[in-house]
Amino acid sequence: MGIMGKRLWAYNACLLAAGLALLAGTFEVRAADDARTCIRESGDAAIDACSRAIKSSRLSGHALARLYLSRGVEQRAKQDYDLALVDFAEALKIDKKYSDAFFNRCSIYNFKKEYDLAIAECSQAIKLGPSADATVAGGSERLGKDHAISDYYTERGFAYFKKDDYIHATVDLDNAIRLNPDNGRALKARGLAYEARGDSRAQADLTAAKLLGE
Repeated sequence: MGIMGKRLWAYNACLLAAGLALLAGTFEVRAADDARTCIRESGDAAIDACSRAIKSSRLSGHALARLYLSRGVEQRAKQDYDLALVDFAEALKIDKKYSDAFFNRCSIYNFKKEYDLAIAECSQAIKLGPSADATVAGGSERLGKDHAISDYYTERGFAYFKKDDYIHATVDLDNAIRLNPDNGRALKARGLAYEARGDSRAQADLTAAKLLGE
């Protein structure tokens, strides 16, 4: 190969390398855009974006676990509980200490009336404490640590209440309300637990919960 041929080969190799780098960069940008949509949006748009970002193989570790969690939350909102549980399981395979995945499984088991499983999952979430990136479902607004743990206690307290274990239910719901006094779901559940026990404090909790939209 002559000097001109070598130069042409080198030039073509540089063009190919530049093209591949540009293509890889495009895929990175698309995956990042899909990941943001997955976390910030809701409904089918979020589910589709989560699926694309997962399939891109551009994310790993906790970032990938968060995509599975976000998709699972949207599946749960559509009442596709089995699909949601699969996604939460995948999130926990990647990040075994992902407390929000345990919490979301707890919530689904409450929906499915599998209260013993709900208690076990929420207990694990409470033990681990909330993730640093815990957010409001379907949005980018971060949940404070106290509000996140309040939600964990609320779901476990609700499970105890449904098992007619009003003592444990009240203890958990007390903790939930202490951490977030505006937790309407916890106030309503505690009011119902008080009512079941014939406690005169029931009406105050139920009235407060109603004012908060529960």
